[in-house]
Amino acid sequence: MTLAAHDINDRLTQLIALTKRLTELMITETAALKARKLDASSTDWEEKERLAHTYRLEMTDLAQNAKAMLQADISLRKELFEVVRSFQSVLAEHNVALSAMREVTEGLVETIAREVANEASGPKAYGAMGTTTGKTRASGIAVNAKA
Repeated sequence: MTLAAHDINDRLTQLIALTKRLTELMITETAALKARKLDASSTDWEEKERLAHTYRLEMTDLAQNAKAMLQADISLRKELFEVVRSFQSVLAEHNVALSAMREVTEGLVETIAREVANEASGPKAYGAMGTTTGKTRASGIAVNAKA
C-alpha cells in the first residue's frame, strides 16, 4: 500500500507522520524485548507491519525518483531526513535487543535438548578390555551374582 498524496509536500508530510508512528511502535517493542514481555499477540503487530511495508515502498520510490524531492519544501526534506535518521537509530537498538533475546532463547533450547539427549541415551557399556563401547539403553533387568 502506498500513500495517497496530492503533491510531494503532502507525500512527505504523510511519510514523516508514518515514520514517527513506526518509530514509536519500535521503541515500545524494544522495551518489551528488553523486559522479556514481548508476545506474538501484540496488539500493534498488524499496524507495525502495514506501516513498515508502506515505509519501504515509499522510500524505495523516493530513491528511484530523486528529482521529485527537489520540488519539495526544504523544511519538509530536512524534517524527513531527521525523522529517518532517528528511526534508523531505533532500528539499530531494536536489532541489538532482538539478537540478545534470540541468543538467550537458543541457549535455553540447546541446554534442554542436551539434557533430554543425556537422559534418553542411558549409561555407557563396557567392552571386554574395560573400555567404554558407547551408550546403551538403560535396562530394567537386575542380575543376582549368587545365582
